[in-house]
Amino acid sequence: MIFFPISIPLNWPDNLSWEETLNNLNKTNLSPLYFLTITHRPFSLRWLLVDFGLNAILTIPFGFGLGYFYRPKWLELIFWAILTGLTFEGIQLFVKLVLGTFYHTVDINDVILNALGVIIGFGIFLIIQRVFRKRKKNETIKPVKKQD
Repeated sequence: MIFFPISIPLNWPDNLSWEETLNNLNKTNLSPLYFLTITHRPFSLRWLLVDFGLNAILTIPFGFGLGYFYRPKWLELIFWAILTGLTFEGIQLFVKLVLGTFYHTVDINDVILNALGVIIGFGIFLIIQRVFRKRKKNETIKPVKKQD
């Protein structure tokens, strides 16, 4: 859903021009937490929660895996989180500019929510790790009963 389907216009590459490139760049939302100008849907809380929720859920596994394989410090985690969101949106912008398609909307809110998903995933990793450490510690402390 992030990148596909990538529709190639029938008149590609003739559809590419400076005007079209500037038009695509003007449609890029760079205002954090402002989204009404780039959507053609009426505002609804349900749509807002679904759109925001799905963008955050998308990157939770990356945050979990980051904790499992790398264990970054908090500043590094924020860097990786923002880099993840920028990568997804950067690829979408690149595809949009190279092909001249209008399927994807490039939005700073998606970057923020993808970053939030990475941080949530890392938090879930820390919680699960703490639970397993406590469980393992409790199992090792129990005295073994001798049977006669």
